[in-house]
Amino acid sequence: MIVSTVIGLAALVVGLIIGWPVLVALSIIFTIVQFVMLAAKTAVERNDMKVAERLAEKQARHQRD
Repeated sequence: MIVSTVIGLAALVVGLIIGWPVLVALSIIFTIVQFVMLAAKTAVERNDMKVAERLAEKQARHQRD
């Protein structure tokens, strides 16, 4: 995912250098989508860790009782 973002940024720079507004616009959209996906992935991973911790606590309590 990070590689895709770097490629999108590279396409943005190339589009700016060459002067192709369509390539620039598509690169901007692509890069924004990649950043949103990266943020969502991070949020999901963080949530998964919290849920796993809660489940471990519940299992520990259940085994003690």
